[in-house]
Amino acid sequence: MLLVVGTHNKGKIQEIRQVLGKEAEIKSVSEFSNEEPIEDGNSLKENALIKARHAYYASHLPSFADDSGLFVQALNGAPGIHSSRYAKTDEERIARLLKELGNEPNKDRTAYFGCCIAYYDGKNEFTVEGRCYGTIITQKKGHSGFGYDPVFVPNGFDSTFAELGEEEKNKISHRALALELFKKELLKRNLFANQ
Repeated sequence: MLLVVGTHNKGKIQEIRQVLGKEAEIKSVSEFSNEEPIEDGNSLKENALIKARHAYYASHLPSFADDSGLFVQALNGAPGIHSSRYAKTDEERIARLLKELGNEPNKDRTAYFGCCIAYYDGKNEFTVEGRCYGTIITQKKGHSGFGYDPVFVPNGFDSTFAELGEEEKNKISHRALALELFKKELLKRNLFANQ
């Protein structure tokens, strides 16, 4: 099965290929359009659907997209759906997050990464969501992954996503959980057979 993923993010595409690569050939929407859709939804679900529909209309092939965010308890859920727009670069995003959280020992640093995946093929449309709960630490650790990975320690682990490495992270991450649910939904709806 050929699926178009509505992202230009190479790290994200690599993660998706590691999980779905056996079942489907994954192409980036970049191969069809360099245009970025306007993500003006009020939730991960709304933004994922905007990107999936954009990828479909650019490629006319079955498409999916995810929208992910980091939701921090002490910041009332921020940065949330604005996680990728919190600052210009990963370094600046992490710096802003740590500055806003501060170093107060009693501050609630619990957080979760949420990932909603939306599918659209012109007829069928559905969404699934995965979450990974953990804690934001006070300084960066590790060098793999991207985004907020160096400051997020998932529950049950002593290492950040950036220290765990891709293989381990891809077993427990919000995107890995959502991709597994996505794969099951495609099978349940017989969409793998529809091409």
